[in-house]
Amino acid sequence: MRRFSKLQKILIILITFFFLLGCLMLSVRQNSISNIGYSAWTYLKYGLFDSPAKSVTSAVDDFSNLWHAYQDNTYLNEQLANQRSYQTLYAQERNRNLELQGLLELKNAMPEAQQITCEVIERSTQAWNQTVTVSAGSVDGVKNNFIVVSSEGVVGLVESVQDHTSIVSLLTSNALPNDITVQISMEDGTTVEGVLRGYDAAQNRYEVTLFDHEAVVLPGQKVSTSGKGGTYASGLVIGSVTGTIVNDDAIISTVYVEPIENINGFSYVSIYTEGTPQP
Repeated sequence: MRRFSKLQKILIILITFFFLLGCLMLSVRQNSISNIGYSAWTYLKYGLFDSPAKSVTSAVDDFSNLWHAYQDNTYLNEQLANQRSYQTLYAQERNRNLELQGLLELKNAMPEAQQITCEVIERSTQAWNQTVTVSAGSVDGVKNNFIVVSSEGVVGLVESVQDHTSIVSLLTSNALPNDITVQISMEDGTTVEGVLRGYDAAQNRYEVTLFDHEAVVLPGQKVSTSGKGGTYASGLVIGSVTGTIVNDDAIISTVYVEPIENINGFSYVSIYTEGTPQP
């Protein structure tokens, strides 16, 4: 068998080396071209499809979140408005319950007095302190000049009567159907009597003329109905003394009386019928 010479062996080794090197270079080149193609397709795909799709998806998600936030905000505003309405209704019902409780306590304190309890159904906004209409009339036994009382005290007199309703002239009106005889409780337990003559709207006070001009009346003393003549029940609160007018001869001619607190806002009243006995 023929043997290769030393030179031939060297050539064979060199040829093999360069062949392998060429194969390696070709493989690397092919891989580079493939990677370049892959990268180009990836960028093209991302720019034309992936990025717009992600933008649209993100916009839809943002709009959806914004819409849900709007709905939540609307719901919370409605709940807040309802809560305020509930609080207002609760306050109104609470005040009405307190009024009814006060009228019941007044009735229990005066068991012999004949009373008709009814509701205020109308109060003119233009004549707020003049008259009110109540839900009791002639069929209930109401008559003209009957005295009308809220949970805190006297508010007026019946001015006119229909079958099922009545118009009440308030003590704060320009003119009352009749004068009301009153009494002022003194510190020593005695009383001083007088007549309620009218109401001073500018000063928010009643004017009472006393029968005993020598009586010493002080601010804070309670004024109530006297019951003289049997027309009204006695002991119904009208207000409290705020001051007096003294003439030059030191004779008291007029006593000023502050009305009861709820004179401008009440929902229920009791009408005391004519000739009710004193408690």
